[in-house]
Amino acid sequence: MLVEKAFISRFLSIAFSYPSEETLAELKGALPDLERSIGELSLDFPVEKVREAVVGSSRRVVDLQGEFTSLFETSMKAPARETSYELDKAGRRSAEMADLLGFYRAFGLEIRAPYEPDSLVAELEFLSFLYQKEHFLKGDGLRVVREAREKFLRDHLGRWYGVFVEKVKEASEEPFYPVMADLLKAFLDRETEGMNIQKLTDYRRETLEGSSWKCGFME
Repeated sequence: MLVEKAFISRFLSIAFSYPSEETLAELKGALPDLERSIGELSLDFPVEKVREAVVGSSRRVVDLQGEFTSLFETSMKAPARETSYELDKAGRRSAEMADLLGFYRAFGLEIRAPYEPDSLVAELEFLSFLYQKEHFLKGDGLRVVREAREKFLRDHLGRWYGVFVEKVKEASEEPFYPVMADLLKAFLDRETEGMNIQKLTDYRRETLEGSSWKCGFME
């Protein structure tokens, strides 16, 4: 099950990266494994919707690029960064960023500039990495990674994915991102079930005007 969870996390990280012909081709090629992973996890999600979204968007890459820019960067209708939902709290952003960097560095990972550690892509990449580590480890090593993954979900990704999904579905004009947002929610709802998580519920868009938000990758 951990391999399948790692795969879905990775698939979603690509889906929320900047869209290009190459990334969409990668998603299209991964659809059979996505279907298998969803089936293995008994995740109640219609894979055919993902297939339709990916195949349809592959024919309209420029439109999807415009949607990406509008949603996540220039207009910031649905900023894909955790601290976008913390900016109304003085000093909170720096604390969250420091904590994220602590997670990554503990496992020997860094974010390539100019990407940010609080981006959705970076957090999903890290989650995928942790699932892979869990799959291969035993004993104390497994316990440490599992505890780190649960803490990461509780303190970071699990707090803000819900409001992010809401914003995406409210503001999207293309079908691609609402479908991926629904898959993100279905997957993370399952992974955070039973956790005591203090959810973030909104953000103050006026404080973000003029900013630019970018997604990140691990190295």
